[in-house]
Amino acid sequence: MTTLARAGIRPDRPASEATVAIDLRGVELPDGVRLRRWRGLDADLPAMWAVADAARVADGEVERTTYDGLATYYRHLERSDLDRDLVIAELHGEFAGFARVEWHDSNDGERWYEGVGIIDPALRRRRIGAALLAWTERRRVEIARAQAAADPALHERSRWLTTFLFDGNVGGKVLLTAAGYEPFRRFATMRRADLEAIESHELPAGLEIRPIRRDLAEMRRVFDADAEAFRDHFGWVEATDESFAEFVEDPDVDPEGWIVAFDGDEIAGGVLNGIHQVPGGAREGWLDSVFVRRPWRRRGLARALIARSLWLLRERGMSTASLGVDLSNVNQALALYESCGFRAVSSATAYRKPLPSTGDGPREEAPR
Repeated sequence: MTTLARAGIRPDRPASEATVAIDLRGVELPDGVRLRRWRGLDADLPAMWAVADAARVADGEVERTTYDGLATYYRHLERSDLDRDLVIAELHGEFAGFARVEWHDSNDGERWYEGVGIIDPALRRRRIGAALLAWTERRRVEIARAQAAADPALHERSRWLTTFLFDGNVGGKVLLTAAGYEPFRRFATMRRADLEAIESHELPAGLEIRPIRRDLAEMRRVFDADAEAFRDHFGWVEATDESFAEFVEDPDVDPEGWIVAFDGDEIAGGVLNGIHQVPGGAREGWLDSVFVRRPWRRRGLARALIARSLWLLRERGMSTASLGVDLSNVNQALALYESCGFRAVSSATAYRKPLPSTGDGPREEAPR
C-alpha cells in the first residue's frame, strides 16, 4: 500500500464518482452553501492552502505555511481518513472553506477528538463556520461511538472535543464559546527582531556540538531524542515511522542547520533550526524545536544551544529568528526565550468541551 493510501489520500477522481454520503443531521446550511467530499490532493489542496494561508494573515499569525509543507502534512496523516473525515464548503459553487477531524491520545491518558474548520476570511460571518463546526461534532461523536464499541474501556477515560484557534479570529472565538467550548491552553509565536549583540554561553562541561548529516539513520536519532524530550509536554507526538517520514519530507527541514549537543554517544539536546520559505518569496529563520533531554536539564544547555542557533541563522543571512512556545510549559520556556531576546508577536488558544453522550455507554463528563 502506498503512503498516499495509508494516509487516506486518493488520486484525483472524477467529480461524478460516488463517495460516502455526508451526514448532515443537525447541520444547518446557509443559503447557497453545500458540503462535499474532497476530490483528491491535486484537485482541492491548492484552494485549501490558499484559504488557510489567508486565514493566518487575517488572524495576525506570523508563522506561514507553504503549499509544499501542507502537502507533506496531508500525505502523512495517521488518524484521519480524508475520504470520510474532511469536507469542502462551497458557496454558490465556489470554494469557501473546509473542515477536517482526527483523534489522538494525550500524554496524560485523555483522548481528544479534534476538529479543524477554516473559512475564506472574505466569507466569514455567513454561518459557514457554524455549519462546519456542527459537521465536525457529528463526525467526531460518530468516531468516538465506533471506538468505544470496539474498546469499552474508553468509557473510563476522559474524552474531549478539541479545537485550536488563532487569537485574532474574534468571530471564531464567539462561535466556539456559544457552542460550549472553553479555553484550556495558550500558545505564542515569538520573534527576536534582530540578530545583533548575541550573548555567548558556554556548553556544560563534557558536552560537544557535532554536525548532523542528511542521513536517515542520523536524522532518526535526533528525531527520536526530540520526541523523547517532549514526552511530558502538552501536544506530545509519538515518534512513529509515518511521523518521521513527514518530518524528513518537510521542505523546511535541513539537518545542516541543526545544533545538536552530545555527551559521549548520547544526544543531550538540540535546536532544529530551519530557514522557511514564506509565500511571496521571502525567507525567515526559525528555531523549529528546542529540546533538552531530562538528564541534562537545568545546566544551561538550552541557552547555549539557542545562542549558537542565532549565530548560525545570522551567518546564513537571516535578520530575525522566530519560534513557537506553549505558554504553560512547565520548564519555564517562555522565561528562557524572553531572556534570549524573543518577544511574543502572535498567539493562539486550544479549546475543548466534554464529549457528548455517544449513546452507547455512560455520559461523558469533565473530570472533577
